[in-house]
Amino acid sequence: MDREKCEDRRRIGSVKAAVNMYGDMILDENSSLKKPQEGFPEPSPRVKEFHRARRSLNRYKESRKTAESELFGSRGTVNDPASMAEESNLEAKRNAFVAKSRSVESYQYEEVMRELELVKQDLSQLKLDMASVMEEKARAKKEFEDSNSRMKSNGASVEALKEHIEAAKEEHVLVELAQIEAQKEAGEIEAQKEKEAGEFSFWIEETKKKREDMIEEIDHSKELEKKLGATLSDISLLQDELKQVKGLDSVVPRGDEDGLKQQDDSFHSVEKVEPSAFLESIKKELEAAKKELDSIKDEGFQYMSSMDIIRNELQHVKEETSKLKKTEEKADSKVKSLNTKLVRAKSKLEAVTAAEEKAKSIETNLSLTLEQSRAEADASKKEKMLITDDIATIKAEIQKTESEIDITEERLQAAMQELEAVKSSEALALEKLRSLIETTMQSRASASNHSSTMTVSRFEYEYLTGHAVGAEEIADKKVAAAQAWIEALKASEREILMKTETAHRELRELRVEEENDVSLSAKENVDSPNGQLPLIRVRSMKSNGNSTPSRRAKHRKSASPAIQESGSTSFTIKTKRKSMPNLTTFLNGKKVDKDE
Repeated sequence: MDREKCEDRRRIGSVKAAVNMYGDMILDENSSLKKPQEGFPEPSPRVKEFHRARRSLNRYKESRKTAESELFGSRGTVNDPASMAEESNLEAKRNAFVAKSRSVESYQYEEVMRELELVKQDLSQLKLDMASVMEEKARAKKEFEDSNSRMKSNGASVEALKEHIEAAKEEHVLVELAQIEAQKEAGEIEAQKEKEAGEFSFWIEETKKKREDMIEEIDHSKELEKKLGATLSDISLLQDELKQVKGLDSVVPRGDEDGLKQQDDSFHSVEKVEPSAFLESIKKELEAAKKELDSIKDEGFQYMSSMDIIRNELQHVKEETSKLKKTEEKADSKVKSLNTKLVRAKSKLEAVTAAEEKAKSIETNLSLTLEQSRAEADASKKEKMLITDDIATIKAEIQKTESEIDITEERLQAAMQELEAVKSSEALALEKLRSLIETTMQSRASASNHSSTMTVSRFEYEYLTGHAVGAEEIADKKVAAAQAWIEALKASEREILMKTETAHRELRELRVEEENDVSLSAKENVDSPNGQLPLIRVRSMKSNGNSTPSRRAKHRKSASPAIQESGSTSFTIKTKRKSMPNLTTFLNGKKVDKDE
């Protein structure tokens, strides 16, 4: 009978252990349902070992309590007949404990259902986040395409500006060549003009000298003409006198000739001598005067011909001067046209230089814009790659979460079925236990009438004494190790929280710096001159304040309270996984010692 009671108690303990085990499994599954939001890890082996140690400790404590209560009850029934009342009280307490355990199981079931609802809500939130991530991906792709189109348009504008600059440079070279040729032509025209002016001035001086000489000769000829007129008048007077003398000779009478013949012999001789010499001299003078007159006439004719020549030359000089004036006017007009061309060329050159400087500034701005757009395109490519990686990880996590949710639901259904089976088996075991207790109490009551002691089997005694004490010590050690591990885990979580806070602070500082850079660039674009093109900036997701989906997935708070308390990322879970095997090896070693 005692052995049957011990077996029944062992069965009751196994049933309670099964209930506790399934309850702890449900708690483990709840913890596994809470953790997917942090990175979807599998349940940690150290956590499982900790729960197993706690279950074994509770199991051993309950078995010890039941054994002590049974032993105390059996001793009471042997020592005192009033132990039946205590046994009934113990049974009532046991029934109350069973009812309490059932209420705890129902509460755990409700808690599991609530956690399942929270997991479903988290899954829906994750799906919404996935949709937002896809929208952000589409927007980033669209921005990337816009940036590519802007890069292409900027490249086309840069090529057009380069062609325009090359054409302007060619025009500038042509203008410089035309300017050099115009300067050469102007120099040649000035030299020719100076040469012609010198020749003309020399020719005018020569003509002036010739004119003065001719005027002097004309004056000399006039003086000679005057002398010739005086000599001709003298000659005419002499001729008149000769005629008068000849007339006197013919008029004198012959009678008087005899009377006066003697008087006039001397006179006639004198007169004959004097008129003959005088006439000779006059003739000579006349001949000389005739010769001189002929020569003067010849010279006069020569002077007249020279005057005609001089007139013709003067006319030719006038024509030449008019031609030179015309050529000078043409040269002046040509110089004026060249000056106007030079002024136009200078203005065009200034315009070309201004356009070239403007084109250079535009080219520098476009090159800066192109480099910036390339950098932003590279950043957008990297961000797109990060987004695709985050999307892939999120998809994998979603699939993993869905699979874990399915597995958890299957486990929950199986656990519920097993729980129902355990409840039914527990009810049967309780009924059997009641019947066994009644039979045992009756047998022990009948045996107590014959002896004052109660017999207990050695196996039950050893199980209740030694094994319970060893299990309690092992459980205490495991609890101490688990508490130490929990403290280390809390310290690592605090360190990780500090790291995340510093990372958030650095992220905020980076965002503030990016906003300051954007504001400064906007101010520079506003303050830039009208001739320069504004810098084209591609809008980045970071500058707009939209963080990447990976950050959102990492820092997103779940609706589950357990996850809200932790607040750690997938990195913390990885560190937990790295630090867990030590405790599992320790607990496994303890289990090996226990088995030995």
